[in-house]
Amino acid sequence: MTPAIAAAEDTMRLEWVMQGQFAGPIVAYEKGYYKEAGIDLKLLPAGPDLKPAITVAQGTDTFGIGHPNQVITARANGVPLVTVLQLGQKSATTYIARKDTGIKKVEDMPGHSVGLWFGGDEQEFMAMLRAANVDPSKVNIISQGFDIVGWLNKQYEVMQVTRYNELQLVYAEGYKPEDLVFLNPEDYGVAFVNTGVFATEDMIKKEPAKVQAMVDATLRGWQDALSDPEAAAKIVVKYNGELTEPSQVAQIKAMGDLICAGPTLKGEFGKTDPASWERVQKVLLDAKIIDAPIALVEGYTNTFWDKAPEAYKKISCPVK
Repeated sequence: MTPAIAAAEDTMRLEWVMQGQFAGPIVAYEKGYYKEAGIDLKLLPAGPDLKPAITVAQGTDTFGIGHPNQVITARANGVPLVTVLQLGQKSATTYIARKDTGIKKVEDMPGHSVGLWFGGDEQEFMAMLRAANVDPSKVNIISQGFDIVGWLNKQYEVMQVTRYNELQLVYAEGYKPEDLVFLNPEDYGVAFVNTGVFATEDMIKKEPAKVQAMVDATLRGWQDALSDPEAAAKIVVKYNGELTEPSQVAQIKAMGDLICAGPTLKGEFGKTDPASWERVQKVLLDAKIIDAPIALVEGYTNTFWDKAPEAYKKISCPVK
């Protein structure tokens, strides 16, 4: 039986269902880190039609998990969201093809097909096409579902995948990394860094102690999850009985790969790198998703990260 997350005064809206992607908050909740830090916080799942940026902006939720492109777009439209903790330091997505497609790089895409998620998620790949001087009209762009069936059935050659979820499902189907070609946004200078926690300006102004408590406990939860993915997976499965422990171990380790880059490698886990936000804003401007640049320093703050215990800012990253 899956345990319920008890009612609480404050809420964090996850970006998807309870899974290893959110192991940090789930572990922090299970171990009582939020209450210990001084906040009674409830975790809530999201889905295709339930977006944290909207629920937080409306005041339905206290905190939300999302990405800089979402916060920048919101602020460009007058919605005062602010990222208070930046966990991921790479793009959450990559784009994969079988080697027998003949695709080796984005420059090879003319005449080929790609499945993308729309609603804003497609803009990273469109930016990759621009960076590679590829005319999008020469590429067959298909709206893909939230599964890998279309790609498995060869309905399109390149598939957008999250590194922690769909890519792991591809591996579970018997594919190995050496069987695939990876088109990585980092290689084209257009990566949308992933997984931050945001709140509203009003929340930050009126309840800074709650924001600080959330930041401290979330860092601590992720530190535990990444140091022992097997133990964290057991906790995650308690809250979503439809999952398996091996799949969640793989997902948590994949999240570790996204986290172990940029500031994290300098012992600054959770810190926002201004350069990553500048890169994202440039992509949004080039794609005309936003009409004018925002003041990026108003869209994120490292103030709460600065005040977090130093012990929570360091995690063990695998040597590469």
